[in-house]
Amino acid sequence: MDKERIIKHLKGLSSAPEKEEMLNWVNQNEENAALFNSIRSGFVFDNLPYRLIDKQSQSRVISLVKGDSPFRRRIVRAAAILLIPFMIIAVYEFGVKKEKILLTNADTPVKVIPEQRQITTLYKVNPGVKGLINLPDGSRVWLNSNSTLDVPDKFDSLARIVELNGEGYFYIESNSEWPMYVKTKKGITVKVTGTEFNLLSYDNDRELKFTLLSGQASLIRESTKEEISVKVMEEIVIPGNPKVADKRGVARVKLNTGWKDGLLVFEDTPMTDVIKKMERWYGVSFTVSDRNIYSYCFTATFTSESVTQVLELLRITSNIGYSIKSKNVTLHFK
Repeated sequence: MDKERIIKHLKGLSSAPEKEEMLNWVNQNEENAALFNSIRSGFVFDNLPYRLIDKQSQSRVISLVKGDSPFRRRIVRAAAILLIPFMIIAVYEFGVKKEKILLTNADTPVKVIPEQRQITTLYKVNPGVKGLINLPDGSRVWLNSNSTLDVPDKFDSLARIVELNGEGYFYIESNSEWPMYVKTKKGITVKVTGTEFNLLSYDNDRELKFTLLSGQASLIRESTKEEISVKVMEEIVIPGNPKVADKRGVARVKLNTGWKDGLLVFEDTPMTDVIKKMERWYGVSFTVSDRNIYSYCFTATFTSESVTQVLELLRITSNIGYSIKSKNVTLHFK
């Protein structure tokens, strides 16, 4: 490892892969660690806010320290006291950052999802409403009805972390060295660097659904650290506590993302999902008088129609009738 790369690391200019490589190199043997500490000591001295001695005097002190004399021993004791703050910095650098990687054995690294350490603001969109949120890095998130997004006032320098409960359409500013993690309450975290995707993850839904429109993304199962890669235009559905994810190939873009553009879309959608979608879209509640109604599916696309107009089409195309009282809809067979 050359001096220039070590200095680059000390200045905080290294990329994430370079930081990991540096950490591995320092831990490889004592010789590497000694070289790093030597260069770091010079770097720290050169960058003190108030330098007590000049370069020439510094050289004379170093030459005295190299010898074996009572003066050297006194200097070493004093230096040990003075260097305590810098040792704390070193411990932070190679201790805190080290916790980002855990080892299950000597050869197998396991990626760890970083924790949120910033002050956050919780954005909430009420039932029947949609909203747009601008993130601190310039990324944008469209929130669907009855959704929340927990966002830090300022992103951490190592990662961008938000938490979604509900449905969001994300447009993430690209930065390969500054990943974004979108956490959910289902134990699944989405990791991206710059991409466009839709994430459906209401805490009262059985499934999590992820649709990738562009860029690169992966889903991380927090319990096992398993990372599931996702291809562009691929749809992944993860049911409650599954062993494997259900990759459904080409995403049904209009069905999954039409809500952002004001479209209420059903494509052979089971009535359980139709009801959930309508409750969130219109801010109403449903009561089903006969469980056999759940065996029906519904296909239609709506733009600005009212809840009554949607229910009327359902009545015409099926054997299902309805009644409305205040904000409660009751479905029954005709």
